[in-house]
Amino acid sequence: MDFPPSDDVLDVTRDFPGNVLGPIPVAAATRRLLAYCTTPGSGWSSYDLAAHHARRFGILDSVTSWSLLYANALNGQVTLDNIAAFDRSLRRDFAGRLAKVPPGRDLQRMASDETSAVVDVCCFGFRGVWGPKATKMAALYRPNSVPVLDGHVAEAFGYDRDAFSVGTVQRGLSRRERIETVVRALARGLVMHSAALTELRRAVSPTVPEVKDVSDLRLLDMVLWTAQDDRMARRSRQGPCWIDRPIGKHIDIEQLAPEPVAPTGTSVAG
Repeated sequence: MDFPPSDDVLDVTRDFPGNVLGPIPVAAATRRLLAYCTTPGSGWSSYDLAAHHARRFGILDSVTSWSLLYANALNGQVTLDNIAAFDRSLRRDFAGRLAKVPPGRDLQRMASDETSAVVDVCCFGFRGVWGPKATKMAALYRPNSVPVLDGHVAEAFGYDRDAFSVGTVQRGLSRRERIETVVRALARGLVMHSAALTELRRAVSPTVPEVKDVSDLRLLDMVLWTAQDDRMARRSRQGPCWIDRPIGKHIDIEQLAPEPVAPTGTSVAG
């Protein structure tokens, strides 16, 4: 598929030192996003499309013992020990932090104190569960405002891969300060690149109509992650870079819809 040349770029790492991701042309972002959203194992279907139904059926209206497992839909690598440690006190803490973030409010439209509440959510964690796992869970509850902060995103902003997990000072910043710099940079970027994100959504939606319901933040998350992933050294089992992958078949959101368990004695149409 050919894409018209575009001078528009997405660049949310411009104010950060080091080996940052840098500007991403919208045309390149479009190509990567189309590949990502038509690859069954990418996380688009298991995380983003499945989350649509989870919200619709109220599954994300509470924090349960199993909520941490949702991070595994985006390769969160949650272990049984992590689930066992996610006790009532920690779940209450996490739910309380989420409650301070207005549902449905876009990160780029938040007041400073609301953005601080997002940072508080991103800083939630406990031994074995920090930024990457916690934000993959949290972003499902607040998809308009909580970003996914994993190792790829850390490196895209020039930090060490474990920047959102370890508490030690890096580049003169604590873990919370590193998280806050990235959250606020994403908020600024969403404002600065609103037109580019609109162009990106328009270009992708004919092939992936479900993208119309994805928040600008999640759209930017996927762009950053795929662009950074293309910078990484690849192993053969990973396949080609996203920008070089063929665009696959449309994954219908209804394929991820839940199936009711028929009551006893009720026949199920085959």
